[in-house]
Amino acid sequence: MSQTALFWPAFVQVLLIVGLMLVMGRRRAASLRALRKSPDQVALNRAEDWDENATKAANNFKNQFEMPVLFFAAIAMALALKLSDPVLVALAWTFVAARAVHAYVHLTFNATMMRMYVWLVGVAAMVMMWLVLAARVANA
Repeated sequence: MSQTALFWPAFVQVLLIVGLMLVMGRRRAASLRALRKSPDQVALNRAEDWDENATKAANNFKNQFEMPVLFFAAIAMALALKLSDPVLVALAWTFVAARAVHAYVHLTFNATMMRMYVWLVGVAAMVMMWLVLAARVANA
C-alpha cells in the first residue's frame, strides 16, 4: 500500500471543513438579511444574533476543530512514521464518512440521537486509529 494513501481521507476532511465554512457563511448572510441586522450588530457573536440555520452551521463548523484534531494528528503521525496500511486507511475513511454524515444530519433534519450514533462511529474509528498506531509503534 502506498504511504500516501492516508493523505486522501485527510484531504477530503479538509474539503468537508471548507465546504462547511462556505455553508456557514451563506447561512449567516441569509440570517443577517432575514433579521435585518448589520455585521456590526453581530460582532459579539451571541446566540441571539443568528437564526437557527445559521447557528446550526456555525456549531457544526466549530465542531470540525474538536475531535478531527485528533484525527489529523493520527494521520500526521502515521505518515511521519511511514505506518500507512489498509487498516489505518479504512479507519480514516470511516472517520471522514462519519463526519460527513454527522454534518449532513446536523445541517438538515438534526435528529439528535442519529447524530450521536454517527458521532460515536467517528469516535470509534479515531480511537481505533490511535490504538492501531500504538500497536504498530510498540512492535517496531
